[in-house]
Amino acid sequence: MSSEITEEGMKATNEPTFTGKLLAVTEVIIVRFVLYAFLALGLLQLAYGTVDPTPIPIEAPYLIGILWFLIPILFIYGLRRDPAVYGITVRRGPQCVSLVLDAFPFFILTNVGFMILVFMGWSYLEPLGALILTGFFILATLLIINAIKKKHSEFELEDIPKRKHVTNIFVIIGMLALPIILALPLGKLSLTLVSVVVWQFFFSGFGEEIFFRGYIQSRLNVAFGRPYEWKGIQFGAGLFITSAIFSITHMLNTANIWLGDFNLAWWWGSFTFVGGLLFGLLRERTKSVVAPGLLHGLEAVGEGLALLI
Repeated sequence: MSSEITEEGMKATNEPTFTGKLLAVTEVIIVRFVLYAFLALGLLQLAYGTVDPTPIPIEAPYLIGILWFLIPILFIYGLRRDPAVYGITVRRGPQCVSLVLDAFPFFILTNVGFMILVFMGWSYLEPLGALILTGFFILATLLIINAIKKKHSEFELEDIPKRKHVTNIFVIIGMLALPIILALPLGKLSLTLVSVVVWQFFFSGFGEEIFFRGYIQSRLNVAFGRPYEWKGIQFGAGLFITSAIFSITHMLNTANIWLGDFNLAWWWGSFTFVGGLLFGLLRERTKSVVAPGLLHGLEAVGEGLALLI
């Protein structure tokens, strides 16, 4: 079925059916909350002899983070689905990089939100802190989407010169290296700092985007279609369902329901839901996971700098 679906239309050959929608939602929920969980617990058991190693080894997140890449590979390539339909393409890579660099100044607002919470001694796990941070994410999203409509209305037709693209790549590399460079004269360079930058960019950034906006959102788009439009961006119910699953995933960061720990971080889900909408809209506008992967991954800059405070 998927091989008959073009990325431009993201529509099934027939009108979406209730059965097709139900199957798609069931599939992604089982994959995220059952398959992923059992594979993650299995990897921990094999590596450390326990599913709950304490303290958590620094390499453990990388071990589990591999699943963000492997599971989409299994369900896209293993089931012979078209990777382009699932946003796994670098066809418009230069355009995506340029778009992200234009969006990043507005995305910094989310870091400003985090800084305010730190200054005031508030936590994003509590209602007030979470709502303030959610407000910053909403503002950043509105500004980014508005900027994209103004500067990238002809995204598909943009011609990025090779020299400019290379310069853009070096700018991104420089941004990622900034926390490490600044850590040297401050005497704060550590394995933890380097690990945070690497983890956030490659695994939390690209890994999560390939999993959520690549596999999950695209799978739901195939079932639900993309009948709505906002600021020139086509989207469907898959955008919101994926953002909800993304939000719940972050709520589970403080819990382990398979081990009987149901201490969910409810308020963590507020701003991550809005973040999911932002990344999802970027995926729909660019028809690729490159743009959301880059922007999400550039959170590494803020997180790295925060360790220097």
